[in-house]
Amino acid sequence: MIGGNESCAAGPMPMSYLTCLTYILGEWTGVEHIEDYLSYAVYLLWVLFPLVAVFLLPGVLVILFYTSILLLHIYKRKNELKEAYSNDFWDGARQMLATLWDGHGRIWHGYELHGAENIPEGPGLVVFYHGATPADCVYFMARLLIQKKRYCHVVADHFVFRLPG
Repeated sequence: MIGGNESCAAGPMPMSYLTCLTYILGEWTGVEHIEDYLSYAVYLLWVLFPLVAVFLLPGVLVILFYTSILLLHIYKRKNELKEAYSNDFWDGARQMLATLWDGHGRIWHGYELHGAENIPEGPGLVVFYHGATPADCVYFMARLLIQKKRYCHVVADHFVFRLPG
């Protein structure tokens, strides 16, 4: 085994850093031909990486949804006394969540909102195509609140409101 003062470059044949790590790992675990096991693990990671990438985005979205709910709950508990004296109690929470979701949309997806100037000042109806994910709608509402200071209310099938969160 290589001691504390020795290096992989010392000795009759210098080794690369990866070969040195493999050698040290093999000596430490006592497993012969550990490089075969490591190459199999690298192969499995290469094969399973698309699955990890596919499930990463929904996982991040679920975590962000529950984080939003938690932040709203904390905001409500922190400002319970202000509710009795203020009519716009939730404005701070809406702005905070709009900023959170807008940042996520810009960083993760490069989300931009074009044509917001075409939305009329009075009541309006914005229709999404049926393939829009809830994240698209949330990104739109957050951007609209930040840009135009307008709220967008959602009409959806009763099934949507039975989903957890």
